[in-house]
Amino acid sequence: MSPSLLRRCALGLALLTLSAGALAQAFPNKPVKLVVPYPAGAPVDNVARGLGEVLSTIWGQPVLIDNRAGANEIVAASAVTKSAADGYTLLLGTDAAYSQNAFLYNNLPYDANRELMPISRVVFVNMVLIARGELPAAGAKDFVGLMKKEGAKRNYGSAGAGGTTHLAMESFKQEGAFDMQHVPYKGIAPAMQDLLGGNIDALFAGATAAIPHLKTGKVKVLGISGAKRAKALPDVPTFAEAGYPKVQANFYLGLSAPAGTPVAVINKISADVRKALTDKAFLEKFVEPYGYDPIGETPQQFGEFLKRDSEMNAQRIKALGIKLDL
Repeated sequence: MSPSLLRRCALGLALLTLSAGALAQAFPNKPVKLVVPYPAGAPVDNVARGLGEVLSTIWGQPVLIDNRAGANEIVAASAVTKSAADGYTLLLGTDAAYSQNAFLYNNLPYDANRELMPISRVVFVNMVLIARGELPAAGAKDFVGLMKKEGAKRNYGSAGAGGTTHLAMESFKQEGAFDMQHVPYKGIAPAMQDLLGGNIDALFAGATAAIPHLKTGKVKVLGISGAKRAKALPDVPTFAEAGYPKVQANFYLGLSAPAGTPVAVINKISADVRKALTDKAFLEKFVEPYGYDPIGETPQQFGEFLKRDSEMNAQRIKALGIKLDL
């Protein structure tokens, strides 16, 4: 390569670097839309709104929450993949959108690996087992004993067939060797309403779904996943404490953007999310009380995690024998 061509290449690379830096520095210059795959009031929505508040402060631009519930996060994920790749439309999804749906459905209308760019795994959510207040069970062991006797006439709700709340109960059923009837809903909020109304017996969800209703006595929390108890639920034992250490009842919230979004913008958003996760008020209000764990991965770390998580979910879903149709 001639010296003049080398100089032109070096100049071009420098201009690209400056352009990418300027692009990231200018982002955002208008409102950012954060697509949430669940209805307003759901545990995922609560974290999204808290994160949106902090990012709005950091960016000086509004973060607008766009709730697009339905089809196990497929509606939201598909909408984001069809959006402009400029960083102004983001997805705050869970395992379902990123690493479960591909193994649950045939003819999925989006490809998470090809059409979504990882930004950051934001938080890890340890779910709780919530039961009707009148259900004669004081803890996870009582619940298992009751379901072994009456499971055929008992039912549980979920935020959608094949989703994390569904898989959590299937994991518990497998670990406890009992059965129940599954009633899927379009999000955890309507499932909670039916639980409060006495139409279903139990469900798995983030702790925020249960805590506002505990004082009424209409629901109770029988167990929590993870290695430690939640600050807001100090009297609720972990499943490991109750004798069920293999129960997989957790999910993560991960942020992504449409494929083709400039890497400089992806890196800026990721860095600002990590900054948001150091905000004491956000952590104390939306994360720590409910047994959630802040993560704040880089795009590279989240991408590497997704590869491992997809392999794990392929095995897990096959072992549970779940296959769904759109």
